[in-house]
Amino acid sequence: MAQRAERVLDAGALLNSNFFLFERALIPPSVADEVKSRSEILVALIESGSVRIKSPSEKTVGKVRAVATEMGETGALSEADIDALALALEEKAVLITDDFHVQNVAEALGVEYQHVTERIREKRRWKRKCVNCGKTYPQRYRGVRCPICGGRIVYSSN
Repeated sequence: MAQRAERVLDAGALLNSNFFLFERALIPPSVADEVKSRSEILVALIESGSVRIKSPSEKTVGKVRAVATEMGETGALSEADIDALALALEEKAVLITDDFHVQNVAEALGVEYQHVTERIREKRRWKRKCVNCGKTYPQRYRGVRCPICGGRIVYSSN
């Protein structure tokens, strides 16, 4: 029987961190795909058993997507980011990531995370906002101009 994973690694952690993080770690297949062309080390880590590849359930992936959408983070997360968050949530493992968007969603999900270099200072909720009149729109709004005043619509937090 395989030992319980202590950590789930995102692509940035695999490419930029120290090897002490790799013992008893999991990565989703999408993370392996994202880094395999740039990291010969990944093959050695998998062959040694330090890193195992495991897919999160679709149910957990859906939960992560829902929280990310609610927070306005979906545009900033890759499939690999979503899978890493879902796997950490399922395994109750520490997520190793320097990605502020991933850390933000991890906080909202109650997933413990460890940064390799930097940690977010506060959780943010993103929305779309007109730079002229200040009218706010849901994150899913795709217009680039405000229908009220014609001003440019940008992403804004909190």
